[in-house]
Parts: sequence; C-alpha cells; structure tokens
Amino acid sequence: MSAGFDSSSAHRSTSIGNFGGTTRAFRAGSMAGHGSVLWLLDVSHPVLVRRAGDGSITNHEVPGPVRGSGIVGSKIRWLHADDAGCWIVGPDGIAHCDHAGTVRVLDENPVSVSALAGGTLATVSRARKLGTCAVELRTTAGPTTVVPMPADIESLGPAPDGFLVFMRTEAPGRLFAQTDRGSWCGRIGIDGSRTLGTAWPLAYWGVGDVNLVDLGTPIAVRRSGRSQVLGERLLPVGTVPIESDFGPWPVPTGPWFALRSSATARRWPDTAFDGGDSRVSNRFTYFRLDPHRLRPKAWAVAPGFPKDLALLPDLGQLWVSTTDGLFATDLGAVDRGGALTFDEVDAAALSGLDMPVTPPPEMGDPDLWALRERERLIAENVDQGLLEVEIDGWFPTAGIIVTFRLPELPRAVCARRYPLFTRDGTPALWRGAPTLMQSIRMGIDESGGVERVRSTAPGPFGWIWV
Repeated sequence: MSAGFDSSSAHRSTSIGNFGGTTRAFRAGSMAGHGSVLWLLDVSHPVLVRRAGDGSITNHEVPGPVRGSGIVGSKIRWLHADDAGCWIVGPDGIAHCDHAGTVRVLDENPVSVSALAGGTLATVSRARKLGTCAVELRTTAGPTTVVPMPADIESLGPAPDGFLVFMRTEAPGRLFAQTDRGSWCGRIGIDGSRTLGTAWPLAYWGVGDVNLVDLGTPIAVRRSGRSQVLGERLLPVGTVPIESDFGPWPVPTGPWFALRSSATARRWPDTAFDGGDSRVSNRFTYFRLDPHRLRPKAWAVAPGFPKDLALLPDLGQLWVSTTDGLFATDLGAVDRGGALTFDEVDAAALSGLDMPVTPPPEMGDPDLWALRERERLIAENVDQGLLEVEIDGWFPTAGIIVTFRLPELPRAVCARRYPLFTRDGTPALWRGAPTLMQSIRMGIDESGGVERVRSTAPGPFGWIWV
C-alpha cells in the first residue's frame, strides 16, 4: 500500500501542467507553512507546490483524482507541515511529501478529521467514524497507536502535549455516549494516552460548529456567539469574545482567526479592524489575539471568502488563499504586529503551472452535451415562464443566457447568465429540484423581490438582467 516515488520537478517544469489542449491557471487552495517553507495545493487538482525560503519552487503530484467543491470554506484535501515535510490528508487517504520531493502513500482510507502536533498526525477515518470511533496516531515512520473514543469526533485541535478532541454525545454522562448529540471533549497524548472530560450540560447542546484551540487554556471556538473557556474537566467555565467564521488555524505562535471585517470592527469597536472599508461584505479580517485574549494583536484584511491560512514563522510572513486569490504580507510583518497589509500574489506565476481542463468521460463531446443541456432546461422550465436558453461560447468557458418572463411583469423580458462548466470542465448546472426557474425565482425573492426587478433599467437587447 505504501509506495515511494519521486515527483519533484523544477520550476516551470513540463512534467506537470504542459498537457496540451485546454488548461487553466494554478489556483491556490489548501496551504501549510513551517519554518520558511510554504506548501500550496491547487483548489481541485492533486498538485502540490513547495516554495522554499529562498524563493525556489518545486512541484509535486500527489495521489488522487481531480476533486472540486463549490462549497464556500470547503477544503477537499488539507495540509499539515512540519520538519519532515508536508502531510496531505483527505478523501484520498494520507500521503506525505518530504523536502526532497518524494511522495509516499501512507494510508488509502478516507480521512474526515485531522490535526498535527509534535511531528505526530492524528486522524479519524471516515470508515471508523461511521463504525467504531477512534483516533489514529502516526509519524512518518508509520502508525503508532489507535485510540478508541466513545462518541463521534467532530474536530481535533493540537495542544502542547497532544490533541484536544471535540465530540457529540449524550448528557448527562458517558454511559449514553452512543445515542444522542450532546457535546463532550477529551484529550489524547502524543503517546496515545486518553483523558475524557465530562459531558456538557444540556444548555450547550446546540453550540453548532466548534473547533478547539489552546490559548494557554482550552478554548472551544464557535462560528457565532461567544466562545467557551474550558476548565479542568473540559467543561465550559466562562466565555471569551472570540468567534471565527472560518478556521481557526493553529500555528506555533498561537491560532489565527477569520471574521467578516465589518463584524470584527463591531466586536472590538475600532474601524482599524475592517481595513477602513466596512461596505464590502466579502472582506475578512485575519487576526491573532493578544496574550490576554481581549483583542487582536496583529491583523490583516483580504477580499474573498477564506480557503486557508499559512504562517512562515522564520520569515514573519502570513499567507492566505481566498476565493479572490492568493495574498501575503511583507517579510517580518507578523513579528511587528498591529495592522498588516496583504499584497496579492500571482499563484500561477509562483507555481509555473497550468492545470488541464478535461470533460469527464461520461460527458462525451462537451459541445453536444451543452446542446442536450439546453433541451433539458427548456423541457423542465418552459411552463414556468422560460422563453429561451442560448448557449454562449465554447468549452470550458461556455455559459447559457436564460430569458424568461415573470407573471407580475408580463411585458418585460428578464435575463440571467449561468456557466455551463466548472473551472475543471465538469457540469456546473444543478439537476433536480429546484428547477432552474424555481431557483431564479427564489433568488429574486431573496434580493428585493419583483419590485427591485421592476425598478431595474433594461440592459442590452431590452432585457432586465437579474
């Protein structure tokens, strides 16, 4: 099962990316940093980029097929970096790339949760999560131990002496752990030792998504509302004004969090935390807290929804990948603290790679498939006000222009454009319920209703674009 192969290639190598035909630029998704080395993974292709502190670049293929996701905040594969290199974890199992470029497949079982501490990787496989819950510990030398757990494991977080585990279980005690969905925490040591906390009271059953971080004491970080300080029995004993829409990202100098910039400025009343512009909704502030956990000590604002964050402590540099691009601070900026500035980095130029865009085999000829999609959409939506579906462009950037009428505006022709293909050449249009016209109507209702459409001036061809 474990096989080593050298996948390294020089900067702008032809072994990855020079596929001929249709391609797209490398786009950074998951990231990890250690020392002065940055690791970047493409958003969907199994292609790993290593950027050394001196700026040199190598590219490596990792196991697995192209896997895409349109879910904001979703990472198909995630990375953990340490002295030995970079772990690649996800639905393709566990692989490791060392600094020489050798990639080894260590486990083919899909992983649902993972964390890295002290050179030891902790994972929960999907198969085990659905059956007997267990945390598997391993180093690059191989598996070390399997730690059975009494409830579903939802998140893992690194701690100085091992890992913090967040589970769902039944209150009021451990005997009912397998049947309901209360909250519960535990600790796992690097050596595989296990300490279970006390089941949380009913008041905390609905805490939603929780990630555990160590800030001198365990903190259960929530995506909305105040986070919980955990005591010796890993029970909530107090609150702190911390929340994080994405992340948090554990790094040796302390975790980083991400919150909408406008929300950050409201949480700690200071316009400095929103980068001076609270009007843009998809801007996020990335911040690290001061030692008192009272307010951000260092922060920076980047556009787009967060994908991942990496810190290079030896360079004092912070990197983030978002839906809008790849961004980095100046060298030494993190060490200075305060307000940091992100500059956009050209991920494609950094990697020297182009990713192939290939239609899936079942699609056949993509242009003929587009014609079949047009016929399907007309058949499913013509009785709901659809007038026409026009194909605009060619694979893989082709889209459709949908024209339709609303019952409330019988004389107006409305229009909307949709992509036919994803960035990797797979179908982009939803199949099933709701139909296209139903989804268009829901979008109109959620963005001001028909009155907003009525007040919109017609565009090209006299259509009202919605």
